[in-house]
Amino acid sequence: MLTSRPSVKAGVRPFRFCLPVPVSDLTSCSAAELARRIRARTCSAVDVLEAHLARIGRWNPAVNAVVTLDVERARNRAEAADAALDRGEVWGPLHGVPFTVKDQFSTAGLRTTYALPRYADHVPKADAPQVARLKDAGAVLMGKTNLPFAAYDWQCVHPNFGRANNPWDLARTPGGSSGGSAAALAAGFTPLEVGADVGGSIRIPSHFCGVAGLRPTESPEPLRGIRPPDRRATVRHIAVAGPMARTVEDLQRAWAALGDDADPPSVPAPESLRIAVTPDLGGVPVDTDTQRVLRNARGAWHRAGCVVKRRPAPVDIEDAFDTWARIQGFELTAGLPAPLRTAPLRELVWQGYVRSTFGPLAGRMARGARLGPRGYFAALDRKEALAETLGHFFDDWDLWVTPVAATPAFSHRSTGTDLDIEGVSVPYALPIAPYNCPTAVLGHPILTLPAGRSADGRPIGLQVHARHGTDAALLAAGRCLEAALGHMSSLAPLGT
Repeated sequence: MLTSRPSVKAGVRPFRFCLPVPVSDLTSCSAAELARRIRARTCSAVDVLEAHLARIGRWNPAVNAVVTLDVERARNRAEAADAALDRGEVWGPLHGVPFTVKDQFSTAGLRTTYALPRYADHVPKADAPQVARLKDAGAVLMGKTNLPFAAYDWQCVHPNFGRANNPWDLARTPGGSSGGSAAALAAGFTPLEVGADVGGSIRIPSHFCGVAGLRPTESPEPLRGIRPPDRRATVRHIAVAGPMARTVEDLQRAWAALGDDADPPSVPAPESLRIAVTPDLGGVPVDTDTQRVLRNARGAWHRAGCVVKRRPAPVDIEDAFDTWARIQGFELTAGLPAPLRTAPLRELVWQGYVRSTFGPLAGRMARGARLGPRGYFAALDRKEALAETLGHFFDDWDLWVTPVAATPAFSHRSTGTDLDIEGVSVPYALPIAPYNCPTAVLGHPILTLPAGRSADGRPIGLQVHARHGTDAALLAAGRCLEAALGHMSSLAPLGT
């Protein structure tokens, strides 16, 4: 259920419709198509906004992806966008296009909880840089989307707003931590989103919900605008913010705004792409449906003219996993309140609550929590060495493709409860962590691309990796791969 407090302008005017095209058509359009229609005046920014608000009003009570709306200000900005076009003014490539953001990103004058109970009524004074840049590109902010406690889970249960559901099957999770973001896209509540990823938080929800997401090249600067103002920025590595959408073209438009890359490269010819495929990582095999989707994707790309070969992982996945855990464990512990950083209570945190929820993964991170400065810097040195090894791999290959996880979306459960791979019960983190944590520590850009469906209709995505700093080229190549697959992303069939 949507919630609002007096500090949030939720709006009271009834929805207005004067649409030249059906509402369902507008909510199924890509952000790029909406931008073209608004510029061509075949529909107005107000039309587009009202269509999305109506769909949120109809279906969000079931999905619970959107947790806060800013209706009045969104309407005012949409009206201003239409008036600007009347004067011949274009704000940017996303002029009049609505968007939502994960409730981890600060939004000026609009409640931002960071999924921490003590910030349930927090209203920031400034936008996170990612929000500001999308606004500068002409986009219209509608509201905020759901995420799990402290933005740290592969499911999506907010301590105040409750559980988000997967639009493809409400009994299943949309993933986490950017679960509300992916669910909102799949449900047609928004054409564009922004998520954050430290261990799969963009990639897993994109995979589970059948949408596209970009985990961009890691920046040397820590993320700003995604933590409470009174919290220290101790997580300075691995975490990145990136766009999420239903098409790769939309990711390109968003990345042009977020990454200051105004002129994306042209889509390459399939014949120019050399693709290495690794069917599993960390010794964790994927299920039969994921194997089939990967096999079909390889065939489609080969038929399109790409060079596609099976290759082992270019780095030692176990080494990369351990490096990720050491850095994360150290940096997360450094951000704990002072009493919890002392040895007895620190061990209680890592060996108690965290281990009970994340199992063996918590044990790896606990070793990082015990590191001193010398051990921490040694882990950072190892991170650089692993990234260099991957860079040499890309001397021979343009793209590296892997699964996103061992399974499609799983049913709702308590965090830490075992999961199932082909009828075998496995620890909670096992189907996900080896595919996402070791790859995150390498710092290169990763595109999650919808690639197919399971036998029972659940979306399945693939990770497409590229050389450090080649985000725009990766997205251009992604459009080529997407076309060969037949554009697998679509709205979830809510109500059918």
